[in-house]
Amino acid sequence: MAICRWARCPYAFVTFTCNPQWLKIKRALLPGQQPQDQLDLVTRVFKIKLKELINDIHKKHILGCTIVRIYVVEFQKRGLPHAHILNFFAEDCKPHMVKDVDRMISAELPNPETNRLAHEIVTRCMMHGPCGAAFPNAPCMEEGKCKKNIHASSNLRW
Repeated sequence: MAICRWARCPYAFVTFTCNPQWLKIKRALLPGQQPQDQLDLVTRVFKIKLKELINDIHKKHILGCTIVRIYVVEFQKRGLPHAHILNFFAEDCKPHMVKDVDRMISAELPNPETNRLAHEIVTRCMMHGPCGAAFPNAPCMEEGKCKKNIHASSNLRW
């Protein structure tokens, strides 16, 4: 609260989640091991990547000129870390118009023809489905039903 009194309200809330499929993690695992078996390794890789992200935000100003950042690291149920980052901008860098916000946030799928890698990552890691009876081996399926409470006959990607 003291920081909010000094810097006002934060303008960007960023969530950064550990990806157990990161090559640095997968390459370091022994045969048969899962990322949960090497949490020290996972945490080290996450910390390196988090530091890179914070550097991009706070020193390279990819979202704008930040004056303060606060973050907390938490661990999910399956043991993987994620961070919540609050960013406070300098007065002249605060987003005031829709175009300013659009510059920072995208809710569109990357174009697979111009940015194939980004498209593959978003569709694999950030979209649910397909699942249901036609896709019984989907990661969200448990006892023949979707754990995410998506209609069982749905095969749409959310």
